[in-house]
Amino acid sequence: MEARIITDRRQWNEFVRDTPTGHLCQTYEWAEHGEDVAARDAALRVGVLDGERLVGAVLLLRSTFGRVPGALYYAPRGPVVPDADGPVLAELMHAAAKLARQRGGFALRVEPNMPDAEPQWAAAFARLGFHPSDHVIYLRNTWILDIRPDEKQLLADMQTTWRYNIGKTGRSGVTIRQGSGEADLDTFYRLQTETAEREQFYLYPKAVFRDMLAHYSPEAAERDATAILTLLIAEYEGQPLAATTVATFGTWAWSMHTGITGDATARKLRPNYLLQWEAMRWARSQGCAFFDFRNIPEVLEPGQPMYGVYEFKKGFGGFFHRNMPTMELVLNPLIYYPYNWAVDLRHNLRARGQKNAAAPDAAHSEAPSKGETAQVETAP
Repeated sequence: MEARIITDRRQWNEFVRDTPTGHLCQTYEWAEHGEDVAARDAALRVGVLDGERLVGAVLLLRSTFGRVPGALYYAPRGPVVPDADGPVLAELMHAAAKLARQRGGFALRVEPNMPDAEPQWAAAFARLGFHPSDHVIYLRNTWILDIRPDEKQLLADMQTTWRYNIGKTGRSGVTIRQGSGEADLDTFYRLQTETAEREQFYLYPKAVFRDMLAHYSPEAAERDATAILTLLIAEYEGQPLAATTVATFGTWAWSMHTGITGDATARKLRPNYLLQWEAMRWARSQGCAFFDFRNIPEVLEPGQPMYGVYEFKKGFGGFFHRNMPTMELVLNPLIYYPYNWAVDLRHNLRARGQKNAAAPDAAHSEAPSKGETAQVETAP
């Protein structure tokens, strides 16, 4: 076996798509969103080849932090390997650590798409020197729906209010259409902006969403075997009420980013229920088997942050899934430990000021923040 940088997009994406531990966030294009050219160019795509066959892969994003020397290399929902006990994981992570260290990396952070219910994964990383970390980018808990049953059964499995709201919204004249072009991107971003201002979460620049729609277009998927991202817009009498993006890759779909108008009259129509239902229907049309609603809170109790988000997702039916812990490998102790201490201090100070902060509402846009500046750090 040989570990090296991989430049073949299609080879990379086909492997990630077809491996059970693969994920949208490990596609070749995930590092290419946004206007930070330096960050895009600094991403590492490390693979292990058995002859000509790719058998392991990890996409590493490079993050820098102000005056902190060096960089943190981060694998969003990676690495992608077939099993915990074979030689591929060790070969891959040794190569990734070497390449990151050569480029000034002081740590590797991984958040694998591997279930917490299978402890052999965490044990395998521990044998390689990784340790659990509280500095998370993606929350460990997600809500997933099996969308293989027919539509009648899916509706029957929903909570009564959810099923009723879907039907009532449609009968009220709300329609859902696929968006395209700059005008629809503007509509989506305006709704995202309204939601971000109302719910107080960080909003990515419009260029990030423009790039995602371009990099995950049907044409790109056909050429490079990558994901497809679509934009869905809910309208009433020609006026946009809500919009969402949903991605498909292999047999999986992900609810990505949602914005909903703050207009009280429009919100009474409850467009977000019908919008999510149409997102599921679109995912089914793409051959998907599972619909990932993405993040739900760490503490599933009323009154806790994001509990309303959890209740909204749960109402569609489905099941709870928990990923293994975020883990880190120290590459340069002289930088890593002071950095870690500073991040912990900043988190604690911010947490004191956020005890009474409102959680996002049922529009369920996630609440990302920049870099290391909040208790939970997320990515697009």
